[in-house]
Amino acid sequence: MGVREPTTTRWRFFRACVFALVAGQLAAAGHLLAGGRLPDMPVLLTVTVLLGGSVSGFATRRRTGPQIFLALVASQVAFHAAFALTAHHDGAVDGTEVAAGRMLAFHLIAAVVATWLMASGESTLFRLFAAWHRVLVGSRVTPAICLPPTWTAASTDVCGVARLLVAESSGVSRRGPPPVS
Repeated sequence: MGVREPTTTRWRFFRACVFALVAGQLAAAGHLLAGGRLPDMPVLLTVTVLLGGSVSGFATRRRTGPQIFLALVASQVAFHAAFALTAHHDGAVDGTEVAAGRMLAFHLIAAVVATWLMASGESTLFRLFAAWHRVLVGSRVTPAICLPPTWTAASTDVCGVARLLVAESSGVSRRGPPPVS
């Protein structure tokens, strides 16, 4: 019959990878736009892989926009912490409150943008699977089985037990108004 939803193990892995890649790239862009330094590639890849593995269980069913947003905010915190711990601070914005507020704002903007992208993609993917399922189910032709009735009325025998009277196979119908002579 085919798969109704993209929630098999392979699809969950694929969706988790896409989530982690989008979240990682937008976190790096938000961090850079806020005045932080572009994270080292090994750090970005490591956090992306760890995030992808941790959200694969999250992909067991379709997620709503708010659920995706909360997961992305948590991922932005994880990415920011990893970026901040591994930053070399040469030429990066200092640790003042203004810089922290700007960094927070850009990470939230990245989470909002990623939520919009991920929720749209999630919705599209699930709609495609539903359409594909309808095509597969609609292409199956179920033969109609038309059997004539095997009984026409119930009566009781001398013991008071109900039994069915079997219709004659001559094609005489006992239904409808009586024939006009």
